[in-house]
Amino acid sequence: MMTNTLATWLANGDDLIASDEDESDSPQEIPEDDFSPELLQPGAARPPQRVDTTSRNHAWFPWPDKQTCILDILRHLPRLLFSDAQLHVFLWGLSVLGVDSVPSTRVLKDLDNSLQSQYGIPSIRYQGSLGHVYYVNHLPSLIAQEMANPHIRMHIRHYPEDAGGRLDQPWQASRWLHEIDPSIATPMIRKGQQDFYVFELTKLTDGTVVYWAHAWQTQPIASGDASGYIIHRYDTVEVMANQLLLSFPHLLQTYQADCEPDPRNIIGRFHTAYPLFMFIRHSHHGAVAGLIETRGHGVLPWTLTDPTIGNRWCARAQGHRVLSYMIWLYCDDTSGNTSKKWNKHNSFLFTTAGLPCAMVHKECNIHFLATSNIAPPLEMLDGIVHQLELAQMQGIWAWDVTAREMVLIFPAVLAMLGDNPMQSELACHIGLQGKFFCRNCWVKGADLHPAHGHADGVVMDLNRDDTCSVETQSRLSESKEGSAQANVTYRLKGKGRRSETMQGLVDRAHRFLGANAPRTRQDTTDKLRGMFHEVACGMGKVRYAKMKTDTGIKDTYMDVFVERILKLVKGLHAGTDKHTEAVNSVTQGRPVEEFMSPVWRIKGLDPHQDTPVEILHYFWRDAMSRLNEVQKAELQVRLASFDVTGLGIPLLAGHTLIQYAGSLTGRDFHAISQAAPFVLYDLVPHPCYEAFLALSALGFAVPTALIPLVWKLCIENVEEHLVAIDHFLNCMARWTPRWFNKPKFHILRHLPDHIRRFGPAILFATEGFESYNAVIRDHSIHNIACGMARCHRVRHFLSGGKFHAPTMSMSGLHVGQRCSRWSTSTFQDTTI
Repeated sequence: MMTNTLATWLANGDDLIASDEDESDSPQEIPEDDFSPELLQPGAARPPQRVDTTSRNHAWFPWPDKQTCILDILRHLPRLLFSDAQLHVFLWGLSVLGVDSVPSTRVLKDLDNSLQSQYGIPSIRYQGSLGHVYYVNHLPSLIAQEMANPHIRMHIRHYPEDAGGRLDQPWQASRWLHEIDPSIATPMIRKGQQDFYVFELTKLTDGTVVYWAHAWQTQPIASGDASGYIIHRYDTVEVMANQLLLSFPHLLQTYQADCEPDPRNIIGRFHTAYPLFMFIRHSHHGAVAGLIETRGHGVLPWTLTDPTIGNRWCARAQGHRVLSYMIWLYCDDTSGNTSKKWNKHNSFLFTTAGLPCAMVHKECNIHFLATSNIAPPLEMLDGIVHQLELAQMQGIWAWDVTAREMVLIFPAVLAMLGDNPMQSELACHIGLQGKFFCRNCWVKGADLHPAHGHADGVVMDLNRDDTCSVETQSRLSESKEGSAQANVTYRLKGKGRRSETMQGLVDRAHRFLGANAPRTRQDTTDKLRGMFHEVACGMGKVRYAKMKTDTGIKDTYMDVFVERILKLVKGLHAGTDKHTEAVNSVTQGRPVEEFMSPVWRIKGLDPHQDTPVEILHYFWRDAMSRLNEVQKAELQVRLASFDVTGLGIPLLAGHTLIQYAGSLTGRDFHAISQAAPFVLYDLVPHPCYEAFLALSALGFAVPTALIPLVWKLCIENVEEHLVAIDHFLNCMARWTPRWFNKPKFHILRHLPDHIRRFGPAILFATEGFESYNAVIRDHSIHNIACGMARCHRVRHFLSGGKFHAPTMSMSGLHVGQRCSRWSTSTFQDTTI
């Protein structure tokens, strides 16, 4: 009604709304004879027609025409969403302004559904094991579209690279280069007309036959009835691509003529206690002698593969290339509300690990998988892992737009990213508040024991704002009492925590900063199996909780099934038929692995070691807590007047950086760390100031600086790069021992190892993913998974990407000529 009235007014110039103002105050009226209203000519109506997205003979394919193309794009921009009411008003405005053939809301919705069903990403519905329904966007389809995207495909890497001492990309780091399981790395290399696959015997130009996994040495056996090869898994050699001579199929054709053993007959492998996967170069004469001495522990049967069929991917690919597709998998929580009211949504996103650092964190390269405000993260991970397992088993056929051929892809997870609490949950770790507070290693914090008195001791509270260093405090205590280790105790924070002597503090500091035994995937899964078995055999709730505390292991996915068992067996004696029946009603004969977190089903991933730490953000908050109001006012003025010309960043908002010190982003922290030496020099104690110098890119007072190294894009020398971490922690120790109560500072100790394994820390920073939360939040009033899938479809169209249609040729389809030319010139700079 309102739009009709407005249209009449625009067309006729009638004053349909009475004025509330007094006539004397109104401007002089223009005589009707002198007023000629502009007549609006509505556009021509769109003729009724069925939406056709299959005809490929028009310039705006897959859209029927220009109008529907533009409107469909506008409806699916990630940060610009229309409700049905807003869309209706928008379409009316176009019609009144004279645009011909404006489609109706119904036509656009039918078009959207048709395009999505034919060319879009499916959203798969899952009924979770914990009872919740959630949706996961189809991971194989997302990967296939990336391979067919000309703006993306040319940058994706599938092979590791040995760059010497330089490190600026994940494929140059040790996780991808040396540690990755061969079964999830790219399994073949093409040389000439031959494809050389891993897990197959390969002949080299010097006549040597190696087992192509980590290029293991082989020993041919040809005596009597025993003819075949014995694999030396511990004896790894480096093989250049130009040394490859005969692949497994060609070796089958020539071995008899060359009087060699049958390559399909692998007798076994040498059993040795020598470390597996030792990397040996060609100049290794002494090392070989050492290895020969360990041979003699016997030959074990070969169980790794079936040597008679070779690599399974070879038969499945049928002459096409097979490539691995590495991803960074991310999970975190965000609010689904645009208001301040918290509405927690756990979301899974991923980005391609094979993309260079300059592209990997762009919003257009971050892909949505799943979100829910009811299903916990590990339940949604179950659906994602299900898709991952199927893709690793069957492969994903995709059009390689660069090579212009079909390829077979399978995905693998390089690492899982998130904040510390989320990574602890993903790693089945008890969290930062536990006695074993680190998900990476077995470092131990303070024990929980009832507090006891120290009549002769001097009790010092570690929770007060103590700015003295450990050494200074020790000297003061010795001068007063004679023995710091005997008489000085520290009261630890928290109810029921015992006081701690100076020696205890020193020991804990050594554990905090020192090298501790790493947690391993195998050890954790063994403990989880034992815990579940104990519960099934009658272990109570209290003992189960104690086992989690004593091991620092907490599988929130398994906890749900344990709680079900404990509830059903309450009051029943272990070993009785009723107890067994109650347990079986939950387990139903399934293996214990089905009740454990799905993270353990991700092939080749150790969630303890493959969850790199997030970069430090909260150091500024502690400095602000030490300032009074006068000092804060002074600091605000200094920050606002700080010259940022050489830093390439906006002017610092002093008030915001101080008032919201506890909730700043990584970008804010990066700017603050560089300004801190010039604004804090007389506001904080000297040890605190030195710690900021260690962080600052302008830390000329110290030999190294943490922040420029942590955020550095290219590392020329890894070891020199990592010296700054130790220097920073030493500065923290001189500042105050209270930092040893903060687990996040110990976790920073693992950053050097994660940089060696994954590349520069900026690669696994989470700011790009966190900014994507705004996109998810905007879609929260719609079907989030379906909305994200539609946005990805439009992105693929505008990138000139190929896509599959039921009647397509092997080369695939792309958008119409006029649409492609228009979309490339309009969206290339902003979308890709």
